[in-house]
Amino acid sequence: MRFFGPTLPLLSACVSISEALAPSALHNQRSAISALHVATDDHIQIEGDTLPMESNDNRVFVADISATSTERSLTSTFAQFGPVHDVTIIGTHRQTKKRKRSTYCFITFTDATSAQRAISSSTPTEEYKEIRPAKPLVTRVRSNASRAREEERLLRIKQLGKMSNLIVQAQSSHLDRFVHYLERNNKLDITEMPLLSDEDRNCEVLGSTKTNSKNVSLLYLSCKDPIEFSRKLNNDLLLARAINKTYIVHRGLLEGNLSTSQGCNDFAQMLCEKYYQSSDDVNQTRLQVFPPRFQPCLLQSLGTVTKQTNKFISKSFTHMLSVVEVYKYNGRGRANQHADNEARLYMVGTFPAAPQTDVFDTNNMITSCNDGDEVSRAYYKLEEAIATYEEIKGNLPPEFHKSVAVDCGSAPGGWTKCLIEHFGCRVYSIDPGALDPSVLEMKETRHIQAKIQDALPLLLKDTGAAGKVKIWVSDMCLHNMSDQVDLLLRAKESGLLASKSFFVLTLKCIAGHSKEAYNAQVERAVDKLRAIAPVDDVQTYHLFSNRSGERTVTGYMR
Repeated sequence: MRFFGPTLPLLSACVSISEALAPSALHNQRSAISALHVATDDHIQIEGDTLPMESNDNRVFVADISATSTERSLTSTFAQFGPVHDVTIIGTHRQTKKRKRSTYCFITFTDATSAQRAISSSTPTEEYKEIRPAKPLVTRVRSNASRAREEERLLRIKQLGKMSNLIVQAQSSHLDRFVHYLERNNKLDITEMPLLSDEDRNCEVLGSTKTNSKNVSLLYLSCKDPIEFSRKLNNDLLLARAINKTYIVHRGLLEGNLSTSQGCNDFAQMLCEKYYQSSDDVNQTRLQVFPPRFQPCLLQSLGTVTKQTNKFISKSFTHMLSVVEVYKYNGRGRANQHADNEARLYMVGTFPAAPQTDVFDTNNMITSCNDGDEVSRAYYKLEEAIATYEEIKGNLPPEFHKSVAVDCGSAPGGWTKCLIEHFGCRVYSIDPGALDPSVLEMKETRHIQAKIQDALPLLLKDTGAAGKVKIWVSDMCLHNMSDQVDLLLRAKESGLLASKSFFVLTLKCIAGHSKEAYNAQVERAVDKLRAIAPVDDVQTYHLFSNRSGERTVTGYMR
């Protein structure tokens, strides 16, 4: 920084002013000036010398200055517009290998006229690219908008807390599918069937919130019988991939903070006052907490407060106590530290329970259902597709039982096995790869070890297949998703398919990264199918067994 004007005798006795003042010296100099000045409207008076007060009118913003620029070089450059009072360079210490930040500076002139001259004559040079007025930005817009969103989120959670009595911890990637499943089962979105009355409705989906845990969301439900409905959800094999855990809670919210030991003690004391009038009222209780990292501390605090530690760790329990953190302030800054620590909201519930009916491990359910192998996982996908279709449209007619089926891209054989066990079909299993021995040994299996394009002529020569195929299924992964539709149309045009044949196709998107992109690609393929083929009852599903970029399409080919 440089000062222009008469020498300051008094200051020179206190601070040595030079062309290259150190930062500490600059700070001391400004402190000395602050101690000596007498302020006027526009200037600082120091023993007869007049220096300008810093204001936005006499300051300019200089963008993208050269890496070699210094306060001295910038002062010399901008002296052509008028006396320079101060140069502040910003950004030299914020360069990183991953993120390059442009260095910029603020130039303060002794008067507003000089600043205006600099702005008016601004032309890019090797030392800088742009000069603009140093007007303050609207710094509160972003924080105010963030605060408004946070308040809106809090209000929404309070509303959900007043109405919910069952919270489902679900996989975020499966949340939409889970909600659609609930709506189908409650007949909320099936126009062909009359809507259930509010009194008869098993549950109402109120809303959902994201959590800080990866791929975990909380779904809020209002149920007529939350205990029974929770057990049904946990016993539904279709939901095993979507549901992590269910929490039966009482309507209403409690404030607390389980992130500290003292907070756990206070919360345990509050729970005891609310649910246990004395230590004799404590039943054999299983505790489940979300997020689960708070469970050990709260479990210890409950044992300490009730003096009944053994009743909260017993494997044979008669009650379940659920504690779910539904709100934590997501703001930033020290000013929000109090809110972060104190304004956490929880939903709590206690109800009669037993290990036989209320302890579920969805991971074990998936493993026991699928035996952990590729055959069973594929089997489960087709089984879910058929069950979903029949749930909406009714059971497939008897004519499909003991019929002829074609399974495209069949290896290792899960879909072939499903067709045989569910419909007793004679299945032409098409795939260059090998089938699992358990599938190959089934008497209904006819394995053609070739691509479907090469297998079609062979099928047309087979008197047991030509014109008799009633079920066409394909789980192939093709480079062009529309090829699934083209192969189905080719089979129809060649005369391989019987009239009123049923099809199940997995459309696998290999491009895009969002649900909207996947849905758009699938919609184009299905529109093509409807436009050029005689099809009926075409349905598109995002099954629990589908990956994020997969959709299952079912329907009839006339």
